[in-house]
Amino acid sequence: MRKGFIRMVSVALAFLFLVRPSAFADFAFSEERFQGDFSTANLDRIIREYELFDGWYWTTEANVSQDFHGRENCPGWTKTTESLGYRRYLDGWYGCRWSVDRLLPTSPGRGGYGECFGFAQFIGYLLSGDVNPQHHWPFFYSVKSAKGLKVGDIIRTEYTWKGKPVSHSAVVYAILDGRLLFLQVSGSQYNRISIGSFSDGHLKDIRTEEDVAKLPYLKISRSKLNQPVAKDISAKK
Repeated sequence: MRKGFIRMVSVALAFLFLVRPSAFADFAFSEERFQGDFSTANLDRIIREYELFDGWYWTTEANVSQDFHGRENCPGWTKTTESLGYRRYLDGWYGCRWSVDRLLPTSPGRGGYGECFGFAQFIGYLLSGDVNPQHHWPFFYSVKSAKGLKVGDIIRTEYTWKGKPVSHSAVVYAILDGRLLFLQVSGSQYNRISIGSFSDGHLKDIRTEEDVAKLPYLKISRSKLNQPVAKDISAKK
């Protein structure tokens, strides 16, 4: 009985090993052209290169290596099935995932960070070269301790409102006369890309440092490469 059980386990492990190349896609994405430049102009170059235009969607075709380009009018999923707790995906497409090790194309709900959080991590990587800003960038838990916001900062809020979880991540895109613009996607809108005010679905129209300072459980992450400068040089729109 014991020998039979060991044999079954061995066969199962061998099967998993054999199917691994087709089930997992090794994470080999690399991009160095935008590193070290934390400016709106550089973010604009990223937007053009990866087609992350306002109003497009951060989605990719299923079962192929992700290229992280946006797709116009092609949301990655169609609706939320509340009772089952997962999103029903549109055939042939799914929301991009930012994975630090490997991707699982056949399971869009796994294989890395997704939605607004994954998108912010992706942009953070392009700016800094660090595939995992969440773990490696320094954190600040108030605008005051961060000594203000800078282009390229990742803003995160995560809390519970009326018994439901609320969270959102966004990248500071520009600072214009004290007004903030954020580059972000909305998971509740099929990874729709936008450049505008910060909104987590509950708290909306966050446009100033004073507004950001009031966000519950605020977390600001900033690359060590994003050093203080005498004056913000964000490109004017």
